[in-house]
Amino acid sequence: MQHKKIFAIPKPAWVALLMSNLAYAWWLKIEIGSFRGWTVVDLSSDLSMSLPTFLAIVQFALFALTVDMLMRLMIISVNQRLAKGQIPLIAVTALSIVIYGLIGLVGFILLYDHGLTHILATTGALGVGAFFIFREWIADVTASIQIQTDHLAGINDFLLMSGEKGAVKVIQIDHRMITMQTDTRYVIRMPARLFLNLKYINLSRQPEKRGTLRRISFKLTTGNNSSRVLETMETAMKYLVSKDHRFLPKYVCHVEQIEGGEIGYAVGYECDPSLTQNASNNIVFTRLLHIFRAAAINLGSDVEITTTAEAVPEAQQRLMDIYHSSVLKVLDEYQVEELSSNVKIMRYESGEQLIRKGELAESMYFISEGHLEVSIKDNEGNDKVVATLWPGDCVGEMSLLTGEPRSANVFARSKVVLLELTKDHLAPIFEESPKLIEEISHILTERNLINEKALSSASGHHEKANQIKALAHKIFTFFFGAKT
Repeated sequence: MQHKKIFAIPKPAWVALLMSNLAYAWWLKIEIGSFRGWTVVDLSSDLSMSLPTFLAIVQFALFALTVDMLMRLMIISVNQRLAKGQIPLIAVTALSIVIYGLIGLVGFILLYDHGLTHILATTGALGVGAFFIFREWIADVTASIQIQTDHLAGINDFLLMSGEKGAVKVIQIDHRMITMQTDTRYVIRMPARLFLNLKYINLSRQPEKRGTLRRISFKLTTGNNSSRVLETMETAMKYLVSKDHRFLPKYVCHVEQIEGGEIGYAVGYECDPSLTQNASNNIVFTRLLHIFRAAAINLGSDVEITTTAEAVPEAQQRLMDIYHSSVLKVLDEYQVEELSSNVKIMRYESGEQLIRKGELAESMYFISEGHLEVSIKDNEGNDKVVATLWPGDCVGEMSLLTGEPRSANVFARSKVVLLELTKDHLAPIFEESPKLIEEISHILTERNLINEKALSSASGHHEKANQIKALAHKIFTFFFGAKT
């Protein structure tokens, strides 16, 4: 919890303040004949503000200030030793009021020279009246102290209120009011006593990290295989969780309803409460759309599915759907259409190994559905996962493009659909678009640097540029020999 800074004078200044109490008492002894200024004053018989009366009041005030500063220094010292459970400012303020009130009451008794019973009766009656008049104010202050000392809520905490869809953020806690902000930036101010009666979940104070619960839903035609759609949704959410730390690995994808030739799907997920609902839903929808397109999931009508299936082969359609988000984005659309006519679909089950280190091969793959893991041996000979590949990524390209053996092992971590391209398919495209060689060289270099980093090696920016240039030259030489 973040608290406002507690004011206190430095310790040397407090020592000086304590010494000033002693010096003042000594001076009173010289000036009025007593260390205790109140002993020569009786306001019950004389209410005039004489010099002794004024000096006695100053002595009480000086003593009260000294006790208050001592209390504040002690609390600051305690808070510095506590990472959690610190004493909030409002509790310190309340203690200061009590200190000044008690010393003031004692001073009232001593200056008027009244009997203790009479004084207590009078102040008791006044106290009951004051409590009745200020009962709501006292209740708010007491509730605010309880909220902060019991750590029910703190500044920047996110709260999920009962019956509300979105979380609210606590932006201020003062002596009476709790101020919160909704994800639509509306500000709510509430008396602390009313806040205590609310039912809520403090998302920021859970034993394990939790987020606000959100949900999206959409409909697709019954022409799509519902099991395949759900698997693709799972892949999309896994990808999102792995790439964006604001989304937690707590989600569920399910069929919601079937109506009028359409199937309703829904995704329930948890995300950081700092994300507005519109922002988080937009991110999830965008990721789903990207993965759906890569998997050639039809987003339109049954008529569209029939027409597409008759006019365009599945492999060609899949490649056309993902090329904008893959390394092929440097190609023109007609070049991708030409390349897609040679695409072959490969399917693997979860756990199957599709690439083995050391093998020679003449093919590379684009991921259309599912996700893969790339592993290499570390310096101690143990398998280490260095990359997770998702729809739109390419894999196996190093051997195909350079003629070198496979440099890593690749496993399917879900049901995957891959699009296979061979050297013979790529050669005409490379010859026509050298930019693709540069793009693939950049991706390969980035991946190599990630692998080296995983094995505790490092490369500078200049070295990276040299690696890209050398790799591009190697690919060009492998495909076209000494041709320049």
